[in-house]
Amino acid sequence: MDLINGRVILPRRKTGIYRDLPLWPETIKSLKKIPRKGSLVFYTTRGNLYIQTLVKTDVNGNEKYTMINLVTTKFRRLIIKAGLNVPKGTGFYSLRRTAATIAARSGDPFAVQRLLGHTDLTMATRYVQDVSAQTDRVIENSRKYVLQGESVA
Repeated sequence: MDLINGRVILPRRKTGIYRDLPLWPETIKSLKKIPRKGSLVFYTTRGNLYIQTLVKTDVNGNEKYTMINLVTTKFRRLIIKAGLNVPKGTGFYSLRRTAATIAARSGDPFAVQRLLGHTDLTMATRYVQDVSAQTDRVIENSRKYVLQGESVA
């Protein structure tokens, strides 16, 4: 994170596509308030990382990778504590779909694709939920243009 220039640059692990995204001023202000314990931003109260990958070797010498994701665990607890009635499997990662849907309302599918770090638009569209109001506007603008020759912005 570059708090001076207000940017976060990170690769998406699945695709390796780098994303260079702006940080909101409010986010920068909040991040600056967090005490640093190491090179990363977020640590548990015990000083551990929220997401860890552990490697264990079985009796045959085979390595097995186990991921500990405390972000998901804590988010799930928060949902329960708040008394929210959500479908099974709803977790922190579900916010990615929500963010994609909100971003899609910008009308720029390529920006949404870059935001999500997808290699093509097909994958990005899987994350976007119903944006029918946006689709309705596009169709109406097309209708006005075709039938009335109006300039649409």
